[in-house]
Amino acid sequence: MSQKKKQNVNNKFNFDDEYIIGISTTASPSKQKSSKKNVSKKTKNKVKPKKMQKKNFPERPKMHEKRRYAWDKIVKIVLVFCLFVGAGAFLCISPVFNVQEIIVENNNLVPADTIRSLSRVELYKNIFRVDSSEMLEYIQENPYIDSARVSRVLPNKIKIAVEERIEKYLLEFAEGKYAILDGQGYVLGIAAEPKELPVITGAKTNIDELVQVKGNKNRLCEKDLKRLETVANIIQTAQNYEVYTYITKIDISNSDNIKLILASEGKIVHLGNCTDLNTRILFMKEIINSQKGKNGEMFINGDLTEKRVFFRENV
Repeated sequence: MSQKKKQNVNNKFNFDDEYIIGISTTASPSKQKSSKKNVSKKTKNKVKPKKMQKKNFPERPKMHEKRRYAWDKIVKIVLVFCLFVGAGAFLCISPVFNVQEIIVENNNLVPADTIRSLSRVELYKNIFRVDSSEMLEYIQENPYIDSARVSRVLPNKIKIAVEERIEKYLLEFAEGKYAILDGQGYVLGIAAEPKELPVITGAKTNIDELVQVKGNKNRLCEKDLKRLETVANIIQTAQNYEVYTYITKIDISNSDNIKLILASEGKIVHLGNCTDLNTRILFMKEIINSQKGKNGEMFINGDLTEKRVFFRENV
């Protein structure tokens, strides 16, 4: 081999063992970028483990918040209680609510002053200290008072509305003495002289014992109450046929034979048990008109289908 060729071989250099000024032996930037990209793709493709999801439970109030809430509630209750107590004390003490007037309504038979006296309400007493239930008990002690209603008219008036029992009959129980009855058989009082009311005789009730008892619960016995219903029917029918003014007394001693006394005509009417009352009163009217001026008795107590109706003149 020639010397020139050897020199050329020797002049060749190894890139791994020698350095050339201005040239780096590291990999090119493009390769580095591609390697980074590959790494990032690998990391992205890796599946990340799922984290445990926490459930959203409502947060419990802290202990100091509970205590503050309970304390606020207690304070409110105390304040409301104090407010009511203060208002009640003002209403019971203030002179603005002292009774200045007692108004009585719907009374016709019992005077208003009597009802005020029965109520036992003191003027200038606090209106909220008046016991309405006691007032009703006192007022209803009067037998003419059937019921009553008490109300407060603020600031200083009391209203008493009453419902009275109406006088319907006189019950003769002794010579010259009459018990005044209402339509339900209650004894309202005693009359020394007869009033313009139908007089009932022959009752089974012991009136002497009833009139000695106080209160308005004095009433006829059960038998007399049933006969009183018949009396009411007789009076109503007699008014319909315009013969009521002739009736002076009604004898109920025998329920199978009720008798009417016509004092102005001098006649006694036997009505029997008062069945078919319209027909019997109509017969009574005919006999009154046909037997004017004659004293006697009418017998209308038989069987009307057989026309057993007749008049017997007194001889």
